[in-house]
Amino acid sequence: MSNRPEIPEGITHIEYFDQLLRDRVNKSAIPRIAGVDVVIQFEITDKEDGVWSIVIEKGIVKEVTKGVHNSPTSVFSLGSEVFLSILLRKITLQQAFFSGKMDTKGDVLLALKLNALFDL
Repeated sequence: MSNRPEIPEGITHIEYFDQLLRDRVNKSAIPRIAGVDVVIQFEITDKEDGVWSIVIEKGIVKEVTKGVHNSPTSVFSLGSEVFLSILLRKITLQQAFFSGKMDTKGDVLLALKLNALFDL
């Protein structure tokens, strides 16, 4: 059994990045991004100061910081409602991308495989 924190009802994207992302990914019973070394940046487009960078080393989330990273591997740009819809499993990362609700820059194929960041 996993000791990951549960996603509470009514969570915001800020709370997810600041409080849950690292533990939900790192404490997953099933390693989903094993061996991956990347920097992913999320740009939440409808909120001020809505940029977070996630540093992943060997599949472990090492750092989650608010702000722009100098050289992200991939960048996700999406609204907060779309982010929360993905997080709450109403739509998938791929559905958001292919329907135009999310833009991705950098290594797009790698980015679309990183569902573990949303803990799907």
